[in-house]
Amino acid sequence: MDQAASSAASASSRRRGVREGESFTIFFEDRFGQRAIPAWAGESVAAALLAAGERAWRTAEDGSPRGLFCGIGVCWECRCIIDGRPNTRACQTEARPGLSVRWQVGPGLLPDGSVPDGATS
Repeated sequence: MDQAASSAASASSRRRGVREGESFTIFFEDRFGQRAIPAWAGESVAAALLAAGERAWRTAEDGSPRGLFCGIGVCWECRCIIDGRPNTRACQTEARPGLSVRWQVGPGLLPDGSVPDGATS
């Protein structure tokens, strides 16, 4: 069996809609409080947030909600505050246990208008 056929066979044996492997928790804090989000090894922060029903994790400068758009790191629409670093792309950041993801307002501020701890200009 060639590599393409082997890859297709292994992909078809996976169960659709089932996340497999090691699971852990990341923490998402939006304008309404913090909640634990389940994530799995190898998953991006954006994938974990989407699977948990979160569709937006920042507010644009005009006040409109933003979340995942391209999913490959080109558009920057998925940026949020991850472990205190504003403007971090959620689609390009691998989820890991205990990760802190916070809602971002405009150019990297917290919902109350303050600068996140650990942020550098």
